[in-house]
Amino acid sequence: MKEFIEYLTLRIEEGKKDIQALEADGRHDDADFAKVRMNIYDVCRTVTGALKDRPGAGTLAVKAQFDRFRSLWGSALEKAKEHGDTRNVVVEETKLEALEDVIAHFPEAEK
Repeated sequence: MKEFIEYLTLRIEEGKKDIQALEADGRHDDADFAKVRMNIYDVCRTVTGALKDRPGAGTLAVKAQFDRFRSLWGSALEKAKEHGDTRNVVVEETKLEALEDVIAHFPEAEK
């Protein structure tokens, strides 16, 4: 689990650098989406830290929370599509892409 949290921390630090570079280039929309990605990694790191050692929780609780995120954000994506809200479609797709990367690197992903 330590390696997983280190991976998330690395992605957050990379995201911060990307945001700075994009903002320096005047690419504010791209920087906004980089912030969304970075925030997903940060949320997942926080959830993992809070649940991994909690009695009765552990890795199954972390995985369950990631699954809840997937469901919630998938629903938000569908609503954005229904309403023709292009910006929120891209935001929700960005969140789901980052979450899928998190899940792929989660130690229990293969189980």
